Amino acid sequence: MRRLLVGVESGSNEMLKRIRKDIKIEQVFDTAERMLKYDIAGHFPFIVGFPDESDASIQATLDCAKKLRSLSADFLTPIYYFKPYPGSELVTEAVARGFRLPQTLEAWAQFDYVAGLPGPWVSAEKFKLIERFKFFHELAWQRASRSKKILQQLARYRCTQDEYRWPVEMLLTRWFIPAQRLS
Repeated sequence: MRRLLVGVESGSNEMLKRIRKDIKIEQVFDTAERMLKYDIAGHFPFIVGFPDESDASIQATLDCAKKLRSLSADFLTPIYYFKPYPGSELVTEAVARGFRLPQTLEAWAQFDYVAGLPGPWVSAEKFKLIERFKFFHELAWQRASRSKKILQQLARYRCTQDEYRWPVEMLLTRWFIPAQRLS
């Protein structure tokens, strides 16, 4: 085995219980330690922005992703936003509290299930924090070329300080390494 996917979903045991995920955070870290022992790369996806998710729960998820990512350059910790799937228990609860699902086929066609946009439960401020967190953690722990080492060191410093307010590295990275154009 070279790579293992562990669908963590949340860094909060309380949220894991709420979404009926049959794991605890402690088990995730036990698994990660075993993976390190046997040189197994890991993919640990997370979800934030559940209906009525607290700021403390989102922070616990970011902290968990940060800790896992720092254990190994071969551990990936992507963070996705919750998307409401009709019929799921969380969405049924949200609808009962007033959330409106699209009502027409055209409205469903416009509904975003894939892109990295948050649902209605994530504030603009929280979205900005999460996106900056994702950027810095990807830059800080990816295998970097010589030209990106300084940016990587700055990103690692930001990660250790939980300081994402002034993302100069984002601007420099986009300037030095333009986004790949699709044909």
